[in-house]
Amino acid sequence: MTLFSRFSATGLCLFSLFGPAGGNAADLSIVERWMATNSGVQNLRIDFTQTRTMKSLAVPIRQPGTLWLNYGTDQFRWQTGDPPQTVVVRRGPQLFIIRPGMKKFERRPFGSQGSGPAGMSALAGGFPRTMSDFKRKYRVLNIERRDNTHRIVAQPLGQAGRGVSSFTFVIEATHYRLVGIEIALEDGSKLDTVFNQVRPNIPMPEPLFAPPLNGFKEVKF
Repeated sequence: MTLFSRFSATGLCLFSLFGPAGGNAADLSIVERWMATNSGVQNLRIDFTQTRTMKSLAVPIRQPGTLWLNYGTDQFRWQTGDPPQTVVVRRGPQLFIIRPGMKKFERRPFGSQGSGPAGMSALAGGFPRTMSDFKRKYRVLNIERRDNTHRIVAQPLGQAGRGVSSFTFVIEATHYRLVGIEIALEDGSKLDTVFNQVRPNIPMPEPLFAPPLNGFKEVKF
């Protein structure tokens, strides 16, 4: 599934604030339609383009990347750059942050305070697949229609929300499939991720989630 345009986080307006349960029934109808597209999905490979905007940088950084998510084995891999500059792997209760070019990695308990870059803990927990899962992980701030998308602006709950100002799911308005995510961080930086291709239920070799670390130094980033 190839997806079309780049969605910008610029000019995001929060018109209303819903309660911790995630909004009223009418507002959540968009979320419910999105959740319905997850039926039968056991794993996902997503090729994306990520644009990072920071106050300290005059020009945003744009990188290709790939996400692998296996719901059946509770595993996750996110990498950016070509060749990969950063790899984040979740294996059950542990999160590995790997810098291949530096030959260094860090191991952290998943879900603990500071477990990975801001926003990554929410990603590593996987995209919600049911309404109960969504309400357990996110509080809805706003839902708005923009061009050919619905934008579900939410706040990750618990430790996953540390450092995150808002977490936006960009939903294609015709088929209600997730086509991108936008993360606004409390430090003023933004991550704009547009999905270029989504492939569900494909073979995922175990080494994807167990990259060799021989010769790497374990550090604290």
